[in-house]
Amino acid sequence: MNDIGILWLIFIIVTLFISYYFSKKNFFARRLLYTTFLVVNFIYLLWRTSFTLPESGVLSLVLGALLLIAEWAGFSQSIVFTILSWSPFKRKEAVITAFEELPRVDIFIATYNEPTDLLRRTITACQLLEYPQNKLNIYVCDDGDRGEVRALSSHLGVHYIRRDDNTHAKAGNLNHAMTKTNGEIIVTMDADMVPKYNFLTRTIGYFTDSDVSFVQTPQVFYNADAFQYNLFYEDRITNEQDFFMRQLEQGKDRFNATMYVGSNALFRRTSLEAIGGFATGVITEDMATGMLLQTNNQKTVFVNETLAVGLSPETYADLLKQRDRWARGNIQVARKWNPLRLKGLSFMQKLLYLDGIHYWFFGIYKLIYLLAPLLFLVFSIYSIDTDLETLVIFWLPAFLSSQFAFRRIASSKRTTFWSHVYEVALAPFMAASVLGELILKKNFNFSVTRKGVQSQNRQILWRTTFPYVLLTIFSLIAIAMVNLHLFTSIEFYQSNDMLIINIFWIFYNLLAILVSLVISVERPRFRGAERSNVEISGYLISEFGTKYKCNIVDLSESGARIELVDTISEGQLDGGSLYLEIKEIPKLKVTKQWISQQANHNYMGVSFQALSQAQYAALISILFTHSKDIYSNQTYVNASLFYVFLRFLKHSRKTPKQLERQRMREKVKLKGKLSTSKNEMPVTLLDYSLNGCQIKSKKKLRKNQRVELEVNYHTKEKVKARVMWVQKRGGTYYVGLKYIHDTIELGA
Repeated sequence: MNDIGILWLIFIIVTLFISYYFSKKNFFARRLLYTTFLVVNFIYLLWRTSFTLPESGVLSLVLGALLLIAEWAGFSQSIVFTILSWSPFKRKEAVITAFEELPRVDIFIATYNEPTDLLRRTITACQLLEYPQNKLNIYVCDDGDRGEVRALSSHLGVHYIRRDDNTHAKAGNLNHAMTKTNGEIIVTMDADMVPKYNFLTRTIGYFTDSDVSFVQTPQVFYNADAFQYNLFYEDRITNEQDFFMRQLEQGKDRFNATMYVGSNALFRRTSLEAIGGFATGVITEDMATGMLLQTNNQKTVFVNETLAVGLSPETYADLLKQRDRWARGNIQVARKWNPLRLKGLSFMQKLLYLDGIHYWFFGIYKLIYLLAPLLFLVFSIYSIDTDLETLVIFWLPAFLSSQFAFRRIASSKRTTFWSHVYEVALAPFMAASVLGELILKKNFNFSVTRKGVQSQNRQILWRTTFPYVLLTIFSLIAIAMVNLHLFTSIEFYQSNDMLIINIFWIFYNLLAILVSLVISVERPRFRGAERSNVEISGYLISEFGTKYKCNIVDLSESGARIELVDTISEGQLDGGSLYLEIKEIPKLKVTKQWISQQANHNYMGVSFQALSQAQYAALISILFTHSKDIYSNQTYVNASLFYVFLRFLKHSRKTPKQLERQRMREKVKLKGKLSTSKNEMPVTLLDYSLNGCQIKSKKKLRKNQRVELEVNYHTKEKVKARVMWVQKRGGTYYVGLKYIHDTIELGA
């Protein structure tokens, strides 16, 4: 390595370390870091373009060109990231008191096939909003035309809207609701999104500016996403969507380019009417609608606060379906409303929307990165032709600057290697989605992401694992060939420099590929409702009025885990009714599910019975509308890949406590009858507990279906239940049912 090259490396590395160290608090140092990052990456790409394209054959030249294009594409996205992060931006608060008279607000809760207990949670939270009730109307917009949703709406005293068809899916549903309502402000809320009590008071003040067309708040998720959950990393990494929802959306707000994300948003009705309502003809109607509402100097606002929380896709399979929909939808928007040709957008708005569409090509770029070292090591097809010394001079500063700059841009909400993991995990499927949409232009059915998923067993997504298994096999073949080349007389490679370069990338990629394999192993989900850790004191009350002091440790709307403070034997809790009393909620009737001793403390699991709506609303207030914001400060903590594999192996071998408790079931073999909304069928009851049972049937049932079970044992009283899982063995269906303990009478 020549002296100039050494001095260049020393200068850049020292500059990067100094600017990164001071950039957290010093504005000038941060800009110096970002500038250095862009300059050294631009220099690296100029060198790559001018001197490194292989000339050893047509295949090598094509692959080299594709790799170079992928690198330039990544750099273009880096420029946009840097622009969004160049100047910190936060909206000045707009107070609701600026209105002389508050506007009428219509809340649209769009639903198609979501479980009614999920809808009940959202509706109840909307009823707890701080806003004059005579100015607020809640509409359940049911595109599934379900009797149980109509009954739920009637019971809770909110409006119910249905239509005769499902034209244009969610966008058509919302547009139809607009024709039935007249509020000045329209709020769109997904069926799983639960607003905080101050959702309206913190957002509606921005509409005092007559040019504001919509206000967006971030989608924040209270459950672990598929990456967090399947990797047993709930406490170490953030939700994969947090970086976009909090960092990028805030940066876009500076350029009046906030993206509408489908929920948690408020619209001026007249602005929507001016563009013909919510955009139709594309899957991602939200992105298109927001873009159209930003034309002709209309203003949009992003309020970067946790003002609503909801459910992210609960399985990896559902996450892939969601991202497939987003990828194809963005291509459709570009085809119908190309940002470059859309009149009324500023230069920065066009750039940011174009970058958002371009982002979904990452799957193609990442596959090129994954295949390039494999093709060299296995088939001797070059993608780059240089020597190691020159590569280090140009590539190492670019690589290090990317690590430092991204870490500062992401503010510990993301790391470069975890971004690599996410992209590798999604790459094969997103590449197929984008290429399929570009080439086939096929009309796909709109699919709603499943909510409230429960499963009893660990599942390997074999179809999903196929590309990762294939990549792993080729990586192992490549490593074997490298070992033969290095430690035997067999020679596969002419250039040792190129060998070292590709060995680095093969191991770098293989780590992410192996993590993707782990993600494809779905953990069981036993609970229908997420539990929240709480610290609430209360009393457990026996049927005879005896009070036992206790602490509620975790809580959901269906049950709780409590610590028994007073000395008590399990026998004292058997027989008769039990009640739980806490300050915020009147006496709750509960059923004991289990009791255990852990480290000299007695713990008990209880399920709630026959909740009144007042009790249910109080629970929702504690859990959601008035709960602390524990989501905004989550960061990547000790999130090394070593611990990914260690925790996966360690926890996968354990029997979860939830499963141990659910196994406390009585085995039986009783004949019975199951009733659905359409027919009746004979079934056999195989086991039961206080929460649910398992049956077998010759006829198929679907998940989340409501049923009534009648068993020929002591009494023929019908029990309401919901189908949680279905497994087919031969010609027989085995079905898991969860009993519905509810005060609301709903249709099957």
